[in-house]
Amino acid sequence: MDNLNTSGDIYKYFLDSAQFPYSTAEQNCIKNTVNKLFAQPTKGSHPGMLLGKIQSGKTKTFMAIIGLAFDNGYQVSVVFTKGTKALSKQTEQRIQKDFSKFIENDDLLVFDIMNMPLSLYKAFHL
Repeated sequence: MDNLNTSGDIYKYFLDSAQFPYSTAEQNCIKNTVNKLFAQPTKGSHPGMLLGKIQSGKTKTFMAIIGLAFDNGYQVSVVFTKGTKALSKQTEQRIQKDFSKFIENDDLLVFDIMNMPLSLYKAFHL
C-alpha cells in the first residue's frame, strides 16, 4: 500500500501528542514498516516483528505502527512480551494508557491473554 492514510485518528493522535515525540526518521520507519506489512502479509509462520535494543524506543514506535496499521484497515494486533508477570502487566498497562482515548470511545479493546473475558462475543457487544 503505497498511499498510506497518515491522517487517520490514531496515528495522528500519536504524532500530535507531546507525549510521543517522533523524529522524521522514526516516522519514516513507522510508514516503511506498515508498508512492508501490507506488501508481505503476516501469518503464524511469518509474523511481523519489531526487534531492538533495550531503551531504543521499540514500544513507542510499535504503538505508532499499530495505530497507523489500524488507520489503514488492520483489525487486530497481537503483542507478545516476555513471559514474566511483571513485564506482561507493564506492557498491557502501557498499551491501555497509550490507546486510552480510543478505548474510552469504544474504538479499541485491549485484552491480556491471561485475563480474557469468558466470551469475546459479550466483550464486543457490551
